[in-house]
Parts: sequence; C-alpha cells; structure tokens
Amino acid sequence: MEKSNQNKIFKSIFFLILMSVFQPFFDIFLLFQYGPSATSIESFILEQTITISLLYLALPLIVLYLFIKKSKLNSRTGYILIGFLFSIISFCKITLFLFTDRIAAWSTFSKEEVFNNALYMAVPTLFMQSVVIFKILYKNNVIEN
Repeated sequence: MEKSNQNKIFKSIFFLILMSVFQPFFDIFLLFQYGPSATSIESFILEQTITISLLYLALPLIVLYLFIKKSKLNSRTGYILIGFLFSIISFCKITLFLFTDRIAAWSTFSKEEVFNNALYMAVPTLFMQSVVIFKILYKNNVIEN
C-alpha cells in the first residue's frame, strides 16, 4: 500500500512538472501570435521560460500538493486550489512575460492593454488547464484504479 501511495505522489509531481514546463505551448491563442523575442531574436520560448516554470510554477504547486497530501485537507478542494494557483501563477509569470516580450514589445501597448489582451487570450486555455490538472490529480490520488 505504501508503494502505491509513493507511486501516486511521484506520478502527480511528474505531471505538475510537465504541465509547468510546457505551459507556454498550451496557450494556443497566443502561441500562434508569438513573434521573435524582443530581448533575444534567436531564443526559443522554452529557453526563456524553463527556469520560471520550474521555480515559480512547479515548485509552489508541488509544495502545495505535498501539503495537501500530508494534511487531511479535503482532496477535491485542494486539487481545485492547485488548478486555480496554476492559472494565476502561469498567467502572471509566464503568459504576461511572453506577451510583453514577443507581442507587445513590437507594438505600442499600454500596460493596461498588455494585461487585458494577454488575459483575454489566455483565459480559455488556462481554464482548461486548471480543469485538466484537477481531474488528473483527483483521478490519480482519490479514485482507486
């Protein structure tokens, strides 16, 4: 039983890391509009976001996940919280950064327009990602296979 629980934790942590690292590619509406980087024409999106994804997105989600597993917090509420936190952090740290660097830098956007346009284009995919995170974590950790 202990081995099964460790396996579930490992799968969940691995899933959160994958979702965090590849988050920029899930922003479908923005991905097709991203031009070259204003800071480095040659840089690839993953090069720009890997550190941010691991430190600011994956790490807090993993810590929260482990806290939920250790405490006897309601799993459903905890996994919804993880999905919500994923959306907030990925929007603030990754989507806004990429939108500013790859779209707004080549045009004339005010700070308010940058925020509004990035939010408008990211909400559908961030919502879907949050739902997927909740469902997979819930299925992996609560529902017996």
